[in-house]
Amino acid sequence: MLSRSGQKQVYFNHYWQTRDLPSADARSRQRAALVQSLLPMPQGNKLLEVGCGRGEVIRFLTAQGYHIEGCDIASETVSKLKADGFEVFLCDLEQDPIPGRFDVILCLEVLQQLFDPTAALQRLAACLNPGGRLIVSVPNEFHLQSRLKLLTGKSHLGHFDQSHIRLFTPQRARELFERAGLTVEVSIPVSAFPPGLKFMKLPGQILANSLPGLFSLSQIYRLKVT
Repeated sequence: MLSRSGQKQVYFNHYWQTRDLPSADARSRQRAALVQSLLPMPQGNKLLEVGCGRGEVIRFLTAQGYHIEGCDIASETVSKLKADGFEVFLCDLEQDPIPGRFDVILCLEVLQQLFDPTAALQRLAACLNPGGRLIVSVPNEFHLQSRLKLLTGKSHLGHFDQSHIRLFTPQRARELFERAGLTVEVSIPVSAFPPGLKFMKLPGQILANSLPGLFSLSQIYRLKVT
């Protein structure tokens, strides 16, 4: 019988085999560009992305000159990234040690898939160099489209094929960070409109900035240890 970590590894290997990859990769590249605006200059800084998935963020930031490593629980994506020459390792964030210390740790769209996101954040904070920062993104599960689906009984929340076991809103995310001993320095809402809708890029971002609870798909935060 597989261990819990082994079961999660099987699940997330299957997860990436069944995703709409063009859509998922487009969202990852969108997040990567927003994350870059929160990072220090590349020179002399060591980054780690926890839960790097297919590596779109790693690829983007490497191209911008950053030294970034990655880790993930999905063995198949880790093997593929290693074959492509990236520094990645297999890791179950909820139980495996993270080797080394880093100036910036990215944890993007991961916390909603963990049983204890508070403990995970505290473990990541302990791996920062002095003055280091965490950059975290979590979904806003109750944006306008999601609320309308709930009203019509078509919500994805709780579906057997849904990996999210913690449901975040912008307010809940801040409550989590406070519990973990972290302070929000900057937050960026990510528009709920798909990146492919170029004509909605500006109005979508304006709406997300104005009413993030309704019009943001997720939020990106830069955090420091309180």
